[in-house]
Amino acid sequence: MTEDREQRVAGERTPDMAVGLFGPRSSVRAMVVAGKAILARNPRRAVRFLPGGHNDLAEARDRYERLADRIDAAVFPGPMHYDLAREAGYVSVPASYVRLSGAALYSTLLRGRVHDGLDLTRISIDSLSRESVWEAYAEIEVPSTGVHCLPYSDPASAQEFGDFHRPLLKSGTVTMALTTILSVEQQLRAEGFPVMRIRPTPATVREALETAVLLGRGTRLEGQQIAMLAVQMISEGSRASNSGYWQQEASLSVHRMLLEEARKVGATVTCRGDGQFGLITTYGGLDALTSHLQHAPFVTSARQQLGLPLAVGIGVGHTARDAEANAYAGLDAALERRGEVAIYVDGGETQVVLSASAPHMNAAPAGDQSRAAHVLERIIAVHPGADQPLVVDVEDVSAALRVTDRTGRRMLRQLVEAGLAWPLPAQPSPAGGRPRLQFRLLPDKIPPETLSG
Repeated sequence: MTEDREQRVAGERTPDMAVGLFGPRSSVRAMVVAGKAILARNPRRAVRFLPGGHNDLAEARDRYERLADRIDAAVFPGPMHYDLAREAGYVSVPASYVRLSGAALYSTLLRGRVHDGLDLTRISIDSLSRESVWEAYAEIEVPSTGVHCLPYSDPASAQEFGDFHRPLLKSGTVTMALTTILSVEQQLRAEGFPVMRIRPTPATVREALETAVLLGRGTRLEGQQIAMLAVQMISEGSRASNSGYWQQEASLSVHRMLLEEARKVGATVTCRGDGQFGLITTYGGLDALTSHLQHAPFVTSARQQLGLPLAVGIGVGHTARDAEANAYAGLDAALERRGEVAIYVDGGETQVVLSASAPHMNAAPAGDQSRAAHVLERIIAVHPGADQPLVVDVEDVSAALRVTDRTGRRMLRQLVEAGLAWPLPAQPSPAGGRPRLQFRLLPDKIPPETLSG
């Protein structure tokens, strides 16, 4: 109880918004320290960090439910605890988690080398992807042929971590095990094996909390979501073949330009390396950056100011993980088009391509017609027995397509612009307030060439 009381003071003077911190107590203590550092930098921020640490996973749900009605967002110490909570179905607010980034691996390797004389060439590492480990070793110019990895894919994969490390340690193939899971560290240590836990850096923890604050703001605004933009600089022929100096200069210029643009909407920018950047903002910020999802952000500026092509992926979601996954799905699609576009993904089956300049208002392009026709077909498929003109509202569309009301409203606007829906006179709401907007769908207006096969 004393420990909880000591942790609860983080941000207690600013109670307008609350973020719950969940996970093992040692991880939650680190998050509380990060929360205090955030508030110390800006004491006027209206944020309160509420700890919900547990001693074992059996307590996790109970600790969450004690705070559930008092928080606007949640943070978990890593992907495993986040996934377990999601699978158990008790997460009731937008959630983020602390990323097991390359910085955590660098920090652990340095700590092991300095304090324990760790042989970096003979270790086993769980949770982290092989690619990230090989990249880290290449960066520090240490051979990685004797390094064994088992990445995290889902909570079930974490159950195999102990059995992964144990035979390698017994045989002497490796001299140390590196794990991100506290229970694995405790088991191996109890059996007398050398083991170290990979811990996120304070900066990484603060980044997760800052993301949660953005998510929390979204829960207080109607239709608000977290939005992420993945931006990739595309190297062009002759210049790309030069030394890395040009690449570094170009990356710095793009980073500076993105910072200037992001500052206008309160977005945060992170450099992901190799000419790739990430931006985190709210849906309102995304709306401003894209002129209501009408054109691709940054693409024209980069071409005019720097002479560089960019590819942009835009993702939204109720969690940072969903938004990031959607953003990178959009980025992959934009890269297939060799950039100069942004592709918006919100978890539905459709993708919206945003061109570098605002589209003409006279008529919908053929691509827009095709997308609108596909959306209309999906809506009608949910009502197979309809034998009369189908009338829907925003809630009907969002429920049918499993998207947010804001996205449903945007899709209805696309249908109207494509001539596939007709707005009806507003109907007064029985409970008062804003009139209910309804639309009559016009499937007979679908151009034959856009019909699904």
